[in-house]
Order: sequence, then C-alpha cells, then structure tokens
Amino acid sequence: MSIEDAKHAIEAAIHSGDFKSMGVAVFKAINALEQRIKRLEEESERSKANLR
Repeated sequence: MSIEDAKHAIEAAIHSGDFKSMGVAVFKAINALEQRIKRLEEESERSKANLR
C-alpha cells in the first residue's frame, strides 16, 4: 500500500467512524512509511558510494 493510499484509507475510516478499519489503515500506513524510509536510506547509501 502506498503512503497516499494509506492516507485515504485512514480518512475514509475516520469519516465512517469505523475504528477497526482505522487501526488497520494506520498499521498499513506505518508499514508504508517504514518501507519508504528504507528505500531512501538505500538510495542515500548508493549516492554516497557513487561520490567516493
């Protein structure tokens, strides 16, 4: 799930008042953010290696 998709899922759950769906969406958003951070860290390391 992309970060944007997770954001929309959280917003939809908030508007519907479905707390279970909200929890699942938040969990998926956290996972998406963790994956994005990992990719950014890997890209940063590759960029640093190319500069050396």
